[in-house]
Amino acid sequence: MLGNESQDSPATNANKREQVSRKITHLVDDLPLFPTDINQLLSTAVKPTEDGMEILRLIESDSRLRSQLLALARSYFGEAEDFETIEDAVGHIGVQPLVQLIGISYAREAIRQEFAALKYLNDYVDHGEDIYIASDILGGICSLPREQRQMHALAGLVHDVGRLAIMVAGNKTGARVLGTLWDRMVSVVHEEKAELGMDHCDVGARICRKWNFSPLILEAVLRHHSPIMNGDFSFAGALIFLSHFVSASDPSGEILATLLATKVLNKLDLTPVDFERARDQYESRTRNGG
Repeated sequence: MLGNESQDSPATNANKREQVSRKITHLVDDLPLFPTDINQLLSTAVKPTEDGMEILRLIESDSRLRSQLLALARSYFGEAEDFETIEDAVGHIGVQPLVQLIGISYAREAIRQEFAALKYLNDYVDHGEDIYIASDILGGICSLPREQRQMHALAGLVHDVGRLAIMVAGNKTGARVLGTLWDRMVSVVHEEKAELGMDHCDVGARICRKWNFSPLILEAVLRHHSPIMNGDFSFAGALIFLSHFVSASDPSGEILATLLATKVLNKLDLTPVDFERARDQYESRTRNGG
């Protein structure tokens, strides 16, 4: 993935891995923080004792922040709801999804600037939107409450951010920035671990931690290739994992027959009929522009 290592000695390969690993660490460390008010909002939202009141106070005290949040709420969640005020948006969506959404909007801006060297960066954005839609659909079929459904879907927008850092560090700036093909959802992270000692899920979680995204989003990013690991099940990781299958073309039914996909379906209490219903809804939404 990061070079033809078979032609090099073990010592040379180890040195290359160390160099790329250091580059990744520096890239993550050098990513910009968000504006002060957004940082404060996100850092407040991740406090274990946060009940939403302090977040609402911060929003209410900043007219610019209120306007930004309302615009984002209308853009992402407003098709079925008419949000006249930020209170409307909070009442219908919940305060946590709004906070994560504004953080993600700033993250996307930072990503466009910091990873501008990637020729096909728009592929990353498009893939994130696909997984957002598929995760939202699966959340609905799983009967998640509205706020939890939106939180899981928002994780789809940033689930592959670690891939960008790995590509830049590995000087793969001209390569396609694509989501992992469904049949390599497990193997790709093993390959990255072998080559780097880390994978793009680890790197993505570091970035989410730096930007104070919610524990749910961090978990989804970290576990979206390993929803079942050593007997431990991650619901957030599973929803993003299965969203890759929902958004993939499967005319032969081969995806649904994949062993791990079947296990994840069972863990989510979903049936093959549910899976096909999710795929039909996904195709309908993407055909009609989301």
